[in-house]
Formats: sequence, structure tokens, C-alpha cells
Amino acid sequence: MERNNNIPIRNIYYMLSYAYQTLNLSEYKQIGTEKFENVKELYAKILSIGIPVLIRGGLNKDYINVEETSNVIKGKIDINSTIKKNALVNKRVTVVYDEFSENILLNQIIKATLVYISRSNKINQKVRRLFYGLLPYFTEVSDVELGLKLWKNVRYNRQNIRYQFIVDVCRYLYEQLLFDESSTSQMLKEVQDEQRLSSLYEKFIYAFFKRETKYNVSHPQIRWIVDDELTDALPIMQTDLVLQKDKKTLIVDAKFYSENMVARFVGGAAKQKSGNLYQIFTYINNWKKEQDETVAGMLLYAKTTALNQPNHIYHIKGNQILVVSLDLQQDFGGIKESLLAYANQFFA
Repeated sequence: MERNNNIPIRNIYYMLSYAYQTLNLSEYKQIGTEKFENVKELYAKILSIGIPVLIRGGLNKDYINVEETSNVIKGKIDINSTIKKNALVNKRVTVVYDEFSENILLNQIIKATLVYISRSNKINQKVRRLFYGLLPYFTEVSDVELGLKLWKNVRYNRQNIRYQFIVDVCRYLYEQLLFDESSTSQMLKEVQDEQRLSSLYEKFIYAFFKRETKYNVSHPQIRWIVDDELTDALPIMQTDLVLQKDKKTLIVDAKFYSENMVARFVGGAAKQKSGNLYQIFTYINNWKKEQDETVAGMLLYAKTTALNQPNHIYHIKGNQILVVSLDLQQDFGGIKESLLAYANQFFA
């Protein structure tokens, strides 16, 4: 199996800088000139700068629900809980009230990450000490067991959006350390690593075109064109990227896979992945076209080390589909030129 996970650390940094505008702040500028042995060092360096920045700005607070047994009445009295706890014997009642507190999920994730890293022998001692030194700022935050399920409950809004980059990097670093320490087979680890990089790849592609071009850039859901309005159980068609200019629309699907072409047998001719072609073809055919609008699709793969790489333009039932592969191991200037050229194939 040919893989594409040998991406230079420097390019992962650039991908992060596009995917997360925060990385362009002055506090992070020094990272751009440093050399890192592995991606764990990069993530740890980002957190060593980003978490103090969050602390200086003040940890976010929100109202949390508190239940306690007290002889002072505040909030609402929970009669059922008071009876169950037999609190009245001691002239106490169970009260429930809202408290404006730092003890929220986002701060809990950061604190748990600091604890985890400060105990990990996969991170150098200097960094571990630095992270341990940040823990006193989280004394009002509860200790929670770090696990991937924590991130599933995270929700962002205008008040806490500044946390997104740091909390995401906490996850990237935790996952990297977790899988490094696990007994999982090397092949499975590579697959898991690809899954993490796939998410970053999609974010990077979107953010790149948003920042570097004058196209109208979006990632809308496409509604199914059905005859009877019945859409129950139909899958959601969520685009990765849509570029528009002068009544021309390019629907882009970013693909980061270990294999971007397939052969039925060893030594056989490499073919396009049919499922991906069907997907982009379906997107095109269900796009609600305006009058005189031209719509095309693009499968934007990350290049693997396989000899045969997709680089094709198809015309199917009047629809143009471009299939290209982006070399993430080249200098970042080359990555930028390639992406602009791919879009220009359609819009020129």
C-alpha cells in the first residue's frame, strides 16, 4: 500500500496556519523559523505559546449548573434530592443554582491535556516542566479523564471561538501521543494518522482558497433534486469547497487517502475510485443551476508515492470532472502554485 503521510513538518505547519487564522498572530511567528523533529514537537510548541495567550486574555467563563447540600438557601430547593439525602435531619437542604465559573468543558480539556503531557515521556522534559507550570492557572477547573469523547461535546460560539485552535491542537497532540504509546499495529497507526491529516487537509484546502483567491468561496450542503419531495434517509451532500466566479461553479471534494487509484489485481491498470466519481457526479447533477451557469466538479487528492497518480479531465453527460493530485511533499510555494493552477484549469 502506497502512503502519503510523509508530509514535511514544515508543510503541516503551513496547513495549520491556513486552516487556523490564529496561527498568524505575532505570538506564533517564531514557530515559522524553527525546525522540528516530529509533529509532536510542533503541536507542543504551538500549545506552549497558545495556552499562555489564552490565560493572559482570561479563561472563559459560563454559567454551569451546581447542586449542593447547604444550610443557606440560594437558587431552587430540590425537594426530592433533599429527602433522598436525609438532609433535613441536619437542617440542610439540597439547592440547585447557576454559577458563573471557569469550570467549563473547554478549560477542562486544556487542563487535562496539560496534565497528560506533563506526565508523558514522549515529550522532552523542558516542555513537560513548562506545561506543569501552567496548571496553577486552572485551579478552579475540575480534573477530568482525557479521552476523545470529550471533544465530541465541544460547541463553539462567538464568546469562545478563540479556544478552537488550541483545543483542536490539544486533540492532535493527544491523539499522536496516544497512538505512539499504544500497541496497535503500525499499519493501523498509519491509517489513523491519515484520518487525522484528512481533516486538516480539508480545512487547509478551504482556507487556502478563501485567503488566496477572489473566488466566491463556500461549502454548502446540496439538496437532492427529488420528484416527490421525499428525502427521508437520503445521505447529506456536504461539500468540502465550492468556488464561483462569473456564472461558473466548481465543486471540489478534497480526498486524503492511502490510495487515490485502485487496481483489481497486482500489476493491473490503475483506475479511478468509482465511489468518489459517483459522489462528485451526484453533487454536480443535484446542484441547483442558475440560468447560463456552468457547473463542474473536481476530485482533489493528496498525492501518494504510487507511480500512477490521477491527473485527468473527463466529460460525462455534458459535465466536466477534473481529477488531480496535490504533492504535499514539495516546497510550499509549489503547493500554492499547484492549487491555483488546478482551479485555473476550469475558470481560465
